[in-house]
Amino acid sequence: MQTNLKGLVRTLDLRGGQGMMPLFEAVSNSMDATKDKFENLSSGKIDIYLIRNSDLAAQGSDELQPITGVRVEDDGIGFNDFHFESFREAYTEHKLKSGGKGVGRFTYLKVFDSVGVQSTFENANVGKQKRSFRFSINDEVSEVATHEAEPSASTGTIITLESLRDAYVIAWPREAEAVAQRVVTHFLIRFASAICPQITVHDQGLAPINLQEVFQRTIQPHIQEIAFSVRSHQFNLQVLRHRANRDAHDLCYCAVGRLVLATALRKLLPELPSALVDSESEFFTLQVLVTGDYFDEHANNERTEFVFNPEDEDLASEARLVTRKELDETVASTLRILLAEDLQATNVERMDKITSFIEEDAPEYRILLNDEYKPWLEREVPSGASGTKLDEALLRIRRKVEDQVRRTGQEIAVLVDKQSFDQYEVRMNEFIAKINDVGKSQLASYVAHRRTILDLLDLSLKKSRTDIKYPLEEVLHNMIFPMRETSKDVFLDQQNLWVIDERLCYHTVLTSDKKLNSVPGLGGTSAKEPDIFAFFYDTPIGVQEAEDSTGAVVIIEFKRPGRDDYRTDPAQQIIKRFVEIRRGSVTNIDGRPVNPNGLRYFGYLIADLTESLRLQMEMNYHASVDGEGFFKTLPSGEGYVEVISYDKLMKDAKRRNRVLFDKLGLHKH
Repeated sequence: MQTNLKGLVRTLDLRGGQGMMPLFEAVSNSMDATKDKFENLSSGKIDIYLIRNSDLAAQGSDELQPITGVRVEDDGIGFNDFHFESFREAYTEHKLKSGGKGVGRFTYLKVFDSVGVQSTFENANVGKQKRSFRFSINDEVSEVATHEAEPSASTGTIITLESLRDAYVIAWPREAEAVAQRVVTHFLIRFASAICPQITVHDQGLAPINLQEVFQRTIQPHIQEIAFSVRSHQFNLQVLRHRANRDAHDLCYCAVGRLVLATALRKLLPELPSALVDSESEFFTLQVLVTGDYFDEHANNERTEFVFNPEDEDLASEARLVTRKELDETVASTLRILLAEDLQATNVERMDKITSFIEEDAPEYRILLNDEYKPWLEREVPSGASGTKLDEALLRIRRKVEDQVRRTGQEIAVLVDKQSFDQYEVRMNEFIAKINDVGKSQLASYVAHRRTILDLLDLSLKKSRTDIKYPLEEVLHNMIFPMRETSKDVFLDQQNLWVIDERLCYHTVLTSDKKLNSVPGLGGTSAKEPDIFAFFYDTPIGVQEAEDSTGAVVIIEFKRPGRDDYRTDPAQQIIKRFVEIRRGSVTNIDGRPVNPNGLRYFGYLIADLTESLRLQMEMNYHASVDGEGFFKTLPSGEGYVEVISYDKLMKDAKRRNRVLFDKLGLHKH
């Protein structure tokens, strides 16, 4: 059976950002070679040489040229006959005991065009020998040559990876120091356990970089360790502290002494600041390494992913597999214990900031300042969050609290027949206390929403009086109730009818910017509607009250602010609609006939009281006590029409809500 090398390489799962994997594979193989030669792995030596673009254009440039290849040299056992045959065998089991998958070398061809190998090894029959060959997708293993070497020659291997493919250039940093850091990070477990050969990175014009020195320079001497378990699987966690040169905390899941999966640690621990400060007042970041037999056994062939159990119970494959979620959660809880001292000072400062934000700007979250929920704030509010991000984090936590209270209520309902009254009463009293807190929080949120709406309306009103093109009537309409919608299409918190009259919030049927005969129950009326397409005003809202046995109809009209060309009474538009409704075939919400003589009619005209409008009102309407509006009772006595100025609308709405704003500290003097 033959192996299709081109097909094998094509199916390797290696994304653009993982383009340094061939270097890690080459270094790992060199480590294995030195281990085979020396009893003590730290006795070996590995040199990494960076190859850069060397054409004439590059030579004339001062810019650091990109890396196009890399050469890895070791003083290990070399490519003897056994190792050479293993190299030629896909999925070889030669390194199975040490976690080798037998496909690592194929990543060379995924990222580079070709590979050159030169090796010196000991042949028991003939002495020292040299072997060279090339490795490529098209020719596979070719140009193989084996001949005798000088008896004094040292064993070892040189692997040259040539012509980096464009798709993987992004993965390679240009600076040699950055490459050195990547290698240290990938083999951090080996460096931390001091079972690593001497590794040096070489670059043109720079002094060699000793990776052991990089490790010692950037990581504090003490490394914290702790063991934990998930289901029946044992894991080991190490916390390493990096000084400088790093801008993020990392969580690394490792297999067989190598990094496989890295993620931002702050995803698991949002409370972590961007950097911590040690006893010497130096900043450092954390790198957390997690290892275990589970990882060694469940890494994929390319060592870029692990096999986890699906979160969906219906799709779960095996009980012995862990889920990524439960692993992450256990790591997070373990780290909170291990880093308690580091986080303490940060949490105090952060809680002061959160408390100040809630007290001054967001009273709807006051429930979260209870001692019971402070641990949630410490865990789930990202360090440094402010403004919108802080508000979003607090909203997520409040929803979790509300969900918890809702579940508690369901659990208590089940206990009615299972516990004594005394036990039930205790649980119920605890639940009532919590639900009262949640209710206060929701009420505070709604009151804060009202404050915001009034502020926005205030700003819009000021703008409309300085910009004649600003369509306040349309803006106001959409804030109070979205245009061209009905109460079936709009959530309750999108309706701000309370700005005009609190009673309007409790309607059965409400339409906005619709034909009159499209309103349920008013099918016998005309299809007339205001000319909103030209002027964006005269937009009616029809309301039927649920509590009244006969019902009521409310029509609201918005007029352009500052308009001063009224030649007739604009409120007659409202009265004409009332007449149409009274003469039409009216039914209630259930489709039953309604005696139109029993309906009540209420109209609101919202407009600036300009000179021409006042002229139409005088002698026909009563002036309001404050002089900022007019009203008139319908001749039949079954309703009235009220004319309200924009200023009066805002002033009255603020007065009605002032006591609520004062209680929450939201009133603005």
